[in-house]
Amino acid sequence: MGAWILLLLLIALGFLSARAVWPAPRAWSAADPLRLAAAPALGMGIVSGIYFVLRIVLLQPPSGVIGAVAAAFALVAAVAWSRARHAGPDIPAPRGSAPLWLWILFGVAALMAFLTYIMLHGAAPHGEWDAWSIWNLRARFLFRAQEFVSPFSAAIEWTHPDYPLLVPSVIALLWHAGGAESTLITGVAGLLFVVSTIAVPLFAVRLLRGPGLAVLCALSILSATSLVRIGASLYADVPLAAFIVIAGSFLVYGLETESAGPVFLAGLAAGFAAWTKNEGLLFCISLAAAHLLSVSGMPDFRRRLRTLLPLLAGILTVLAIVGYFKLRMAPANDLVNASNRAVLSVRMVDFNRYWVTFWAFAGEFLTLGNVLVPPVIVFSVWLALVRLRSAVAGTALLPLVAVSIQLAGYFVVYVATPNDLDWQLTTSLPRLLLHVWPLAVTGIFLISRDIFDTAPKPAGPVAGSE
Repeated sequence: MGAWILLLLLIALGFLSARAVWPAPRAWSAADPLRLAAAPALGMGIVSGIYFVLRIVLLQPPSGVIGAVAAAFALVAAVAWSRARHAGPDIPAPRGSAPLWLWILFGVAALMAFLTYIMLHGAAPHGEWDAWSIWNLRARFLFRAQEFVSPFSAAIEWTHPDYPLLVPSVIALLWHAGGAESTLITGVAGLLFVVSTIAVPLFAVRLLRGPGLAVLCALSILSATSLVRIGASLYADVPLAAFIVIAGSFLVYGLETESAGPVFLAGLAAGFAAWTKNEGLLFCISLAAAHLLSVSGMPDFRRRLRTLLPLLAGILTVLAIVGYFKLRMAPANDLVNASNRAVLSVRMVDFNRYWVTFWAFAGEFLTLGNVLVPPVIVFSVWLALVRLRSAVAGTALLPLVAVSIQLAGYFVVYVATPNDLDWQLTTSLPRLLLHVWPLAVTGIFLISRDIFDTAPKPAGPVAGSE
């Protein structure tokens, strides 16, 4: 029972933290569905940071960590309640509606995805290889051990001891609260990340572009069946995808409504991505670069420079924890290990590695998500038929720019990898493309014309709450 109470507390903490940073009136507000959609992921990210500092660094008992989480909840609730008194209303979603048949189709797809998750998790409650050999293994170290050296020892290098600890620390704390290693609570935590990955784009696009495109966006993300399969496998790739799409969606919302709160939360989510997997460190760079690159004119660039501060503040808040872990506890990553640097320059000038990597990317683009028709073809036809919105600002292009930079970074990492290139591409590329799939789909619908509402919409940003 304690684990379930704590899990609910984590969701409430994430929601109230979003309201504390990005305030809204005390009554249910227009953007609260978006805040609630991101709440499980944000709550788990916040609690993982508390766990790391108190339990791993300061060696406090689990009861002290749980008490600190309760205290953080009370503090955040008080701040959210206080700031709500002076908050302006959230901007409402654009007028329009999605057809009933589209809602029914999305409901059927969501139900099928849920049942698939339940069946897959029931068949493999401990997850697949990466789950029980890395993430759940590390959670068991944290739950059982009296000291915290073993999980980060180079003696078990095959478990990647340099990998960040967001997922293992949250699972370990839930186990502490429940008093046992429960595969059920682990599965529910994984399911919440899957839900956030789909719900955040749904409500973000609904607020910015209307309900019709929002439902199509969520349905398109669900069409990649590997999202549910990898989520049920308890890999950290879906939590990473959740934080990536939260960061990108909140940043676009904050820029289009000129609100600082969502921009800070976007930075926080990007930081949590880095605390989830090493690929998240690259995403922090990708998001910040896209923030400055996807501008439309010099006035927009000056505005981006001002809004860069809350974005970086959110990122650096979490990177302080990541940096401490990387510099003080974790061994060197295999890509930056001193023994591999000597051959790095040789690999980077090997044209054949570029050729092999390019065709692996091209082939994976055509089979991503195991859907019948390649997504590249589907969205190319979609944009050709529907066309772009009448005024596509640089802000709307930001998700696609961030995704492009992230994929370029992945490409370079593959070329430089010290491992067997074919093996590395085969075993990891589908999951790495899944990291950016939800954000890429969100970006496509942010620049698409709304086919369900032909009424003209006012141009330019709309002032919103802080």
